[in-house]
Amino acid sequence: MRYRKNINIEGNPFSSFFGIIFIVLFLVGLYFLARFIFTILYYLSPILLIATLIVDYKVVVRYVQWLIALVRQNPLMGAGSIALSVLGFPVLAAFLLGKALFKKRVKQAQADAIRSREGEFVDFEELEMPDDVDAELPRVEPQPRQKPDTTPYDDFFKEQ
Repeated sequence: MRYRKNINIEGNPFSSFFGIIFIVLFLVGLYFLARFIFTILYYLSPILLIATLIVDYKVVVRYVQWLIALVRQNPLMGAGSIALSVLGFPVLAAFLLGKALFKKRVKQAQADAIRSREGEFVDFEELEMPDDVDAELPRVEPQPRQKPDTTPYDDFFKEQ
């Protein structure tokens, strides 16, 4: 089988040049967008970390425990993880806040499921009955049932 390659010479010679320029401009725009987002995260990261501690402090504690365990298990990998944690602190703070909020949402969903399955307890107050009130009610005599005279249904069974 033969392979044929057609080269379009008659087209605009600048079309590939404009495509390359468009891709470069697109990538430059993405760079500035990412730089803007990381700058905002850099300034908000202390606030995000404090919010994480307020929502669920155990997320931060477990992350630090994981880093310590990683240093004990593999010192080189642990040192690299700590270095990346320091360099990527804005992203790490946002990630930890997201994890804390997700865990809080899961706990609320579990509590709602348990509450709907088992029911809720109601606050009550036990009242004391005064001594002068007669707690015994008089016995009610059952009344005999009275048979209705006739119904339209009974008319179907009457002999004519």
